[in-house]
Amino acid sequence: GEEVTVYQLEESSPMNLDKSMSSWSQYGTTAMIQVLSREEMDGGLRRAMKVICTWSESDALKLGQVFIVKSFLPEVVQTWQKMFHHGTVLHLCLRVKCLLPCQLLTDSVYIYRFLEVFLIYCHSANQWLTIEKYMTGEFRKYNNNNGDEITPISLLEELMLAFSHWTYVYTRGELLVLDLQGVGENLTDPSVIKPEDKKSGKMVFGPANLGEDAIRNFIAKHRCNSCCRKLKLPGMQSKD
Repeated sequence: GEEVTVYQLEESSPMNLDKSMSSWSQYGTTAMIQVLSREEMDGGLRRAMKVICTWSESDALKLGQVFIVKSFLPEVVQTWQKMFHHGTVLHLCLRVKCLLPCQLLTDSVYIYRFLEVFLIYCHSANQWLTIEKYMTGEFRKYNNNNGDEITPISLLEELMLAFSHWTYVYTRGELLVLDLQGVGENLTDPSVIKPEDKKSGKMVFGPANLGEDAIRNFIAKHRCNSCCRKLKLPGMQSKD
């Protein structure tokens, strides 16, 4: 197996998340993982491996549990080296984890969550990676990071699309969460979309952030559904 050091986000105020600040644990814990198979991933930014935890000194990775380890493709790292001259892969991994787990509550039967993602350092490869629990079941993609969405045929699908709408309204048009995908109510790999200041050259939320183009596309294509109406969300319109 491979020895890795595992880091996780910690909350400054676990009992009051509204006022809590998240930060990475200063010290990692050691674990051993063994590769089971290579996995296909959509999007063209990262590649994935299915692994099993064979030993762990903490509960971050549980013994015998199957996980997905994700790494950025070399061409993605090479492109982003222009912005992050040092520690490019680490910067990209941190941007993947910038989304805190969150949930949208309605009177429906569904409560959905983003999987917890850990940051790991693989000693033999001298590489930073992300790791998350492996999901079994039918994997669905509800919308993509360009703002295209499926035509919903169930309450769960309507709720997923309403969540993207809600993020745009809740942040007053400053942010939009897209790329909602996963198994049932368990989601993974969302993208935070934010219009960027082109002059600054900053990409706060990483390479999956397609910026203003994605927001305009979502506004044009999103069709409000029963969940949007239950949440009393206004119709989509451009932010002046």
